[in-house]
Amino acid sequence: MKHTLINAAPAATEGEAFSGCGHGPIPAARRGPNATPVFVNGVSIPETAIASEAQNHRAPSGAEARAAAARALVIRELLLQRAGELGLEPAPERDEKGREETPDEALIRQVLEREAPAAEPTTEECRRVYDASLVRFTSPEVFEASHILFAPEQPGAAAWVAAHGRAVEAIMALRDGADFAEFAAEFSACPTGQEGGALGQLRGGDLAPEFEEALLQLQPGGIGGVPVRTRYGWHVIRLDRRTPARTLPFEAVEHLIRASLRSRAQVAASTRYISRLAAEAEIEGLDLTLGAVA
Repeated sequence: MKHTLINAAPAATEGEAFSGCGHGPIPAARRGPNATPVFVNGVSIPETAIASEAQNHRAPSGAEARAAAARALVIRELLLQRAGELGLEPAPERDEKGREETPDEALIRQVLEREAPAAEPTTEECRRVYDASLVRFTSPEVFEASHILFAPEQPGAAAWVAAHGRAVEAIMALRDGADFAEFAAEFSACPTGQEGGALGQLRGGDLAPEFEEALLQLQPGGIGGVPVRTRYGWHVIRLDRRTPARTLPFEAVEHLIRASLRSRAQVAASTRYISRLAAEAEIEGLDLTLGAVA
């Protein structure tokens, strides 16, 4: 479904048409439950419908929610009246989740598709968006790492010195051919030790700054020559893999850009069309051109 503008209460019936009073209703934001309704080309939109619709509009105050609801119902009524003038019959469609439009939703979509079509974005327009926003289409650098944590066994400087000594011994053993995963399983104070010390896939900012800085100075497969201190203890670190940042090619994201531009064009075309309908209509109780109550 291409257009979902509003979710409103049922349209006004003929029996609710304007009775011919010489004065219009007071603004929707200040009306009480039994007040005169808003009129669209002589058809009333009852206050009960506005109050019900107001629940669908988040606003700083009840008055503003009521005004937004009145505006949505006026737009809905304008489009349904136009569907009647065009002699359209509802042809509901289903969205990607299998939800079917109501007959009124179908009529609104059909009116907009027929009288407010949006121009299809060109490849050149998509390319301009791509070139101006390359950072949006760049995948971040990803790296994988493992570590062995030697934590102080008790508070105090001596315990930190002892933990540092154990970490240095581990680095020397690893350089002599000891298995990193086995060392992690036996000595690491981190739960990841049971996984060979593996930290999984990481991005910038996922680790403590001092840990990350030392890690990214290594080549894949390299083990840090000195322990790295964090608030948890001393770490022996290994960089397992590093995937540099990569800008996705235009062809891979063109469909996403096109969909975004198409959606924006549809909203703009629909807004212009509704403004024209409103300018030609007789609306009382609401200044639709300003988006606020009269």
